[in-house]
Amino acid sequence: MKIKRGSLLSCIMLVCIMLNFIGLANAEAIGIDVKKTSYDEFNFKITLYDDNKNRMDGQLEYIVQNFHVDIVHEGSVNSGDNINFKLPKNPYQGPWKITARSKDTETNELFNVGDIKRADIKLEGDNLIIENTGNVVYDKKILIKIGNDDQTADIILNVRQTKIIKLTAPAGEYTVEVDDGEKQITKTGVSLTGNVVGIERVIKGGFWSRYPMVALFLLSLFLVFVIVSVLKIHNLIVNKSGVIKKRNRLRKK
Repeated sequence: MKIKRGSLLSCIMLVCIMLNFIGLANAEAIGIDVKKTSYDEFNFKITLYDDNKNRMDGQLEYIVQNFHVDIVHEGSVNSGDNINFKLPKNPYQGPWKITARSKDTETNELFNVGDIKRADIKLEGDNLIIENTGNVVYDKKILIKIGNDDQTADIILNVRQTKIIKLTAPAGEYTVEVDDGEKQITKTGVSLTGNVVGIERVIKGGFWSRYPMVALFLLSLFLVFVIVSVLKIHNLIVNKSGVIKKRNRLRKK
């Protein structure tokens, strides 16, 4: 059976058109939608599209990088699914980036991380532990309620600084409530001892973290000492050099 040459060419052209159409339909593009859901949380929606901007099914890998391009989070997600991302402890301020990949296709989207004022507050035994997990100074008034008595503590913490507050009360078990205006914690059956209901402040860390202003003053004194010592040595060398030159002149005479 003979096939006409024209029919054969038509079939080949049709196959090429179909293959080209399939290739176009499978061509991939990635869209990333970024929404800020709270002061320290973001929602990412990563979607895979064909060339006709129709949503495609598929698995995508993604990474989240901070201002210094360190990878702080990574994972995989199905096309069209949402990712809830909470900023880690002490996040750097500035532009962050999320990058999504699928096979040979890659795209990224920037989002901004601004001032984050927050703290991790927890009760361990009779100690209230407050840690600055934001990226700015944490300065807030914290309400501490022990049984029916309440007190207010003025808390000022530098970034990454931790403060421990020891709770006291006549020997017994109490319900302790702590509220900084954003985060509230309640713990029952807390065993406390002491003469009166109260709080005792203790800063966690060494000398430098306890007394930053004193540390700065001592550093300034050290720098002044170094500068004065260098100047004295310089003057001594200059004077000694002058004496040697003077002696040489006298010898020549």
